[in-house]
Amino acid sequence: INTIMAFSKIFKPKENYHLERFGRENDGGYLINPLVILKAENLVSIGIFDDWSFEKHFIKHNDKAKISCYDNLISFKFIFIRSLKKLILDLIKFKFKNIFKYIYLILDYLIISNKINFTKKTINKNHIKKILVNLQNVLLKVDIEGSEYLVLEDIIEVQKKLNGLIIEFHDVGKNKNIIENFITRFELELSHIHPNNYGELDENNDPNIIELSFERHPVKVEGDIKFPHDLDQKNNLLKPEITIKFEEQN
Repeated sequence: INTIMAFSKIFKPKENYHLERFGRENDGGYLINPLVILKAENLVSIGIFDDWSFEKHFIKHNDKAKISCYDNLISFKFIFIRSLKKLILDLIKFKFKNIFKYIYLILDYLIISNKINFTKKTINKNHIKKILVNLQNVLLKVDIEGSEYLVLEDIIEVQKKLNGLIIEFHDVGKNKNIIENFITRFELELSHIHPNNYGELDENNDPNIIELSFERHPVKVEGDIKFPHDLDQKNNLLKPEITIKFEEQN
C-alpha cells in the first residue's frame, strides 16, 4: 500500500521556468520552452491516436525538423473509417455540429502526411533505441496509455540524444517509486508537471495521470512556481482541475 500522502519534491520543478503552450486547447496541449522546439532536429512522437495538434504547432515554429509519429492504430484507413462511423452516427441522430470536424480530420491527415511520417507500430522495449539510433537533438513525446513503463530504461539509455521529453504517466498511484527513480536518473531537468483530470484520483486524492516536461537547458524566469501554471488547462472540461500536493521540505 502506498503510504505517500503527497508527491515527493522530486516531482516538483526546481525553479520557475519559461514555458509556452504547444498543441491544442485542453487535452493535447503541453507546456515546454519554445527553444527546445527551435533546437530540435527531430520530433519523435510515440502514441498519437487521432490528435497531431502538437506536431502541427511544432511545424509552425520549426519546419526544418524531421517529424516521426508512431502509434498502434494510426493509418489513413483508421482515421477515415473512424471519422466516417462518427459522421454517420451523428447524421442518424440529426446532430450536425461535428460533421465538418470529421471531414476536416480526414483531409488534415492527408495534407499533414506530407510533413509528418506516420508509422503504425506498437511500441515495446528496445523500440525507442532502434528508432533513435541515427538521430540527434531529439524532442521525444510519449503518450502510450500505461505502456510508458516498458520504455523508461530505453529513454535513460538514449538520453544523450534528447534535448526535451514530454511524457504522460498513467496509474501514478502504484508507480510513484518507478517514476521517482526515472526522474532521479534522467539527466534532463524537470521543467513542468500537470495533472491530467481525465484520470481518477488515487486513495490519497493525488492524480493518477500526470504530464511531465523535461528540458536539457531550461530557462529560469522571475517569480515563484505556481501550480497550476497560468498556461495550464483542464484536459477534461467537464471535470474540476486537480491540485497537486507536494511533501513539505524537511
